[in-house]
Parts: sequence; structure tokens; C-alpha cells
Amino acid sequence: MDNQNNLEHTLDMVEQKKMTIDEANVQMVRDERVRVVYKLPASVRKALNQAVKNGTLGHLKKDGVMPEVYYHPNFKYMALEIREQAVYRTIQALKKVCASPTIE
Repeated sequence: MDNQNNLEHTLDMVEQKKMTIDEANVQMVRDERVRVVYKLPASVRKALNQAVKNGTLGHLKKDGVMPEVYYHPNFKYMALEIREQAVYRTIQALKKVCASPTIE
């Protein structure tokens, strides 16, 4: 329920012109604490990367099967854990697809 309230508050701030779209994207990541990223529009990526440079967000680059992650700076431990879970889910999915059939 908190996520819905945060989203509505952020959208309201944008509508009232108290916050830009770029600021809203950064705020949404901060509210969520961690966001795993697979694809992003260039404008959103630019805003998030600027927030990383400013110290407002943290960032873990994509590394092999580990996905890219943006996170609230106070929650790096959570970002690392969520990223590991994403890798585990990917490996499990690959095992199901690539598993050899059982011979009877």
C-alpha cells in the first residue's frame, strides 16, 4: 500500500509542477529502495545516472547475468540481495529450458 501512496504523491507533485519528470523517476527509485533495470528509455537513464553522480542514488552495473540495479544509497545491502535473487531466478529458468529429458 505504501508504494501506491508514494506513486500517487509523486504524480501529484508532478501535476502541481513542484517536481520534474526526471526528479519523479529518481524519487520513485528512492521510494522503492531498489529497482532492477533491464531496459530504460535514454531520458530516464540519463536522469538516474545524474542522480548517481549527485549521490542521490546508488548504482550497480550489469555484470554477466547479474542485472543492472539503481538503489537508495542507504540500502546497498538490499540491492545486492535482490540482484542475487534475480540471478538465481534466471539460473532456475535456464535449467528448466536446458535440462536434458529423462530417459525411461
